[in-house]
Amino acid sequence: MIGKHSLHSILFHNPPVREAPFPTYPTISRKAVIGSNSVIIGDIRIAKDVFIGFHNVLRADASPPFYIGPRTNIQDFVIMHCHPGESICLNNEAVGVYIEGDVSVLHHAAVHGPLFIGHNTLIGQHASIYGATIGCNCVIMHGAVITNHVKIADNRFVAPGQSVYTQRQADDLPEVPQKYKNLNPQIVDYYYRLGKSYHKNTPLTL
Repeated sequence: MIGKHSLHSILFHNPPVREAPFPTYPTISRKAVIGSNSVIIGDIRIAKDVFIGFHNVLRADASPPFYIGPRTNIQDFVIMHCHPGESICLNNEAVGVYIEGDVSVLHHAAVHGPLFIGHNTLIGQHASIYGATIGCNCVIMHGAVITNHVKIADNRFVAPGQSVYTQRQADDLPEVPQKYKNLNPQIVDYYYRLGKSYHKNTPLTL
C-alpha cells in the first residue's frame, strides 16, 4: 500500500564481554540522520550532519569506541565492526574505528577495524577494508580490498578491484586522478541535503 512504512532502527548498548566490558549506548547528534532498519550497537559516537542510510550494521561490541565525523555518509548495507580487542590510538584514546568528517562509505562496503579513514575520503561500493590507516582526500574505488594494517598516504587512489595488502603496494599507489578529485565532495554535499530532506519530509529516519 502506498505510504505504508515500518521504522525499526535498533540503537542499543553492547552486551558486556572481556573486549568491551561496559555496556554503552551509542551517542548520536540530534543533527544526524539514521535510516530505518539500521542497527547501531555499543559506544559509537556519531557527529552532527552524519547521514546513515538503510539496512546498515554498525557494531562496537568487541572493541573500544567508534567515531563517525561530521557530514560523513554511510549509505546502505554497510558493515562496520572491529577485530575483538584491537584498536588504534588517537589523542591518547583507544578507538576501534575512527572516520573523520566528509567521508563517504558507499553501498555494501565492509569497513572493519582497527581502522582510521581520513577527511574527504571515498570508500567505494563493495570495498572491503580490514585493518588499515587511510589518509585524507583518498579515493578507494569499488571492489577494492585493503588489509594487513597497511598505511595509505593522503591523496592516494586505489583502482576498482585492486588489492592492497603490503606496505610496498600502499607506498606505490598513484595520486588521485584529476577527474575523481571532486567526486567525494559532490557525494558529501548530496547526502547532507538528502538527509535533511528525509528527516523533514518522511517518517523513514530518526
